[in-house]
Amino acid sequence: MDFNWEYRTPYATRAIYSRPWGVEQYDLAPDLHQQSGMTCTDCHTTGFHGQPPPVKLSCLDCHEPGNESRIRLLGLHLDTTTRVLRLHNGDEREVPQLEHPAHKKFADQVACQVCHAQWSFNDAPTYLMRSASEDIDHWARLTVQGSSEVEILLENNLYSDDDDLEPVMRDSLSKTTLPGVWYKGFGQRRWEQLLIRRDTDGIIKVFRPILDLHLSAVTQDNTVLFDTLAGTGPTELPYTPHTTGHAGMFFMDRFRHLVTTPAKTP
Repeated sequence: MDFNWEYRTPYATRAIYSRPWGVEQYDLAPDLHQQSGMTCTDCHTTGFHGQPPPVKLSCLDCHEPGNESRIRLLGLHLDTTTRVLRLHNGDEREVPQLEHPAHKKFADQVACQVCHAQWSFNDAPTYLMRSASEDIDHWARLTVQGSSEVEILLENNLYSDDDDLEPVMRDSLSKTTLPGVWYKGFGQRRWEQLLIRRDTDGIIKVFRPILDLHLSAVTQDNTVLFDTLAGTGPTELPYTPHTTGHAGMFFMDRFRHLVTTPAKTP
């Protein structure tokens, strides 16, 4: 799903095809919960229309055996000795319980998705440039950026015989049209290599470079106001990827170098 036309899918076609998300989407491995027919709201309830406020859940609330006090999810109940989740559509799913000894061994050190995430977002660095310049030839390979405004402007001014459009863009907050267009590009876009780090709370988690941002600004007369400015804080933040799958045989290779006491695979 790189923006550059040499890496997008399908490869470098000028034919018209559907892009309902703005940019092509790779068909990556779906989350196990999604594969079983679950939807977001089967786990993530929210407080609206008189409902109680949302409950912060963890994987253990459903999958930790023997701790019935953690059954807080609406629709989760015991059927004799089996935990069962009733989905919003009325279907029921048996909830598998933790069995592998690694769960107990590393429960206090490692977040679940470190082993169970199948892929993660690793787009870095992210380059954002606000430009009021009419010089756009160098964006020819990056016309598709997930923004219809940017795409219409670039496609028209690069390839159409119609009059050029002004390099302006609508501010989504103020709802006003302002001079300048926000362009975006990435150093790389990857999914297969997870970023595993130790968080400030001591727990090993999956991180993503969501704040690896570099800002630039160019005026109408091509004057560079600033170039690739970066922040001073951390560029990577922990998050929970919803790409759950079975842990592989070499799951410990993801975090072995971070555990406080090196351990053998159970």
